[in-house]
Amino acid sequence: MRAVRVHGFQGWDDWSLDEVPTPRPGQGQVLVRVEASAPSFVDLLYARGGYQLKPTLPLIPGSELCGVVQSCGPGVPGHLVPGTRVVGMVFGGAWAEAVCAGAHEVCPVGRHAAPHEAAALAAPYGTAHYALVRRGGLQAGESVFVLGAAGSVGMAAVQVAKALGARVIAGATGQRKRTAAREAGADATVDLGQEGWKEAVRAWSGAEGVDLVLDPLGAGYTDPAFRTLQWGGRHLVVGFAAGEIPSLRTNLALLKGSLVGVDIRQFMEREPAAYQRNLAQVCELFDQGLLRPRVHSIHPPTHWREALEAAQGRDALGRVVLRWW
Repeated sequence: MRAVRVHGFQGWDDWSLDEVPTPRPGQGQVLVRVEASAPSFVDLLYARGGYQLKPTLPLIPGSELCGVVQSCGPGVPGHLVPGTRVVGMVFGGAWAEAVCAGAHEVCPVGRHAAPHEAAALAAPYGTAHYALVRRGGLQAGESVFVLGAAGSVGMAAVQVAKALGARVIAGATGQRKRTAAREAGADATVDLGQEGWKEAVRAWSGAEGVDLVLDPLGAGYTDPAFRTLQWGGRHLVVGFAAGEIPSLRTNLALLKGSLVGVDIRQFMEREPAAYQRNLAQVCELFDQGLLRPRVHSIHPPTHWREALEAAQGRDALGRVVLRWW
């Protein structure tokens, strides 16, 4: 099978599209023929040796995928049989024509799902759903302020929150990204690059403030966003895409509400059954047409470098996809 492999951490010249042996599923695993994979920022960080876990070389990166089950190892549940189309998130191996995944790492999706959209489903939408529902306790009719709403997790959060009956205000920088957030379903937007966005959020939500903040940015956005919460509100810490881990005065928690951490990988590892239920709920919303990942571009494996350069750029609105079949 073909796979994008990393042989060194010095640059693109250490990467190549190689022929490698097709893996065989072990206990509790399925072999998935990958139809499409969606490179992410974390994938690229890991592939360059910049992640907290240093990978062994050579390696096949990639975490997000859509594909079809080809074969099953011992101990795989009966709902996963050869021919089942699945979406999933694995820790490495998805930039290839086939990958072995744990049964809890994948979930069936509709037969007629577009693979290039479904490939970008498990990580951002699974994270958004886990954050809003399990960690944030979102109820229909509540208000949600999403930071970085034109990014992968942010745009997913806008769509998930709307699908669950929330009112959503989206924070993004510049008109182009605000328009993308609107197209994703946001009821209103604010420009995070302009002064006064905190006051704009408060004006939209009313004197009490919003019920939830979903924050994948960190840096200087966290403190003012936390201050937009009403009493009993929940601020969901998803990541630090703005490049800095912020500090927050703890007295704000007395005045406002809760600061809640969201880590989808630990959720998967520590609570695999609950993780699978969360992913199944995401797939159900997707199959109902309530969630639709935005795709920026689709590339064949032979154009892997062009795809990865696009994925690391900040101009892309939506996900870049490698289409294997």
